[in-house]
Amino acid sequence: FLNVGTEVSAKYRGAFCEATIKIAKKLVKCKISYTRGQTDTVSNDLIKGPLKIGANVEVRQSDGQYLPGSIQKLTDASTYTVVFDDGDERTLKRSSLCLKGGRHYSESESLDQMPLTDPENFGTPVHFQSKRGTRRRRHLSQ
Repeated sequence: FLNVGTEVSAKYRGAFCEATIKIAKKLVKCKISYTRGQTDTVSNDLIKGPLKIGANVEVRQSDGQYLPGSIQKLTDASTYTVVFDDGDERTLKRSSLCLKGGRHYSESESLDQMPLTDPENFGTPVHFQSKRGTRRRRHLSQ
């Protein structure tokens, strides 16, 4: 779970951009294995106990009673409203965010140093050949 104010790299329209979390709406989905052998996926607000994989918890059912079980898997389904460096705001899922780090952004690199702007540094071009071959036209004799 990411906290408000955390600096992240947010994937938006195919690119990772610098952003800061403004609003976080927490929702954790838990896969529960009940002692009777059944499994179910429920949200964290129905669970009494620690949110850790393997933890023994009690899950509130629709009739208000609690059933014992253990957590098998946790998934962060939270939504985050982020503010990009240019002031633009977007609400994104957790899967579109990662902690700000060198993996997606490096201040020492700029697009000017990338080979796309310097044709002399392009690699060997890739040639694509179709597996279908060419299509031949057949003319019927009359």
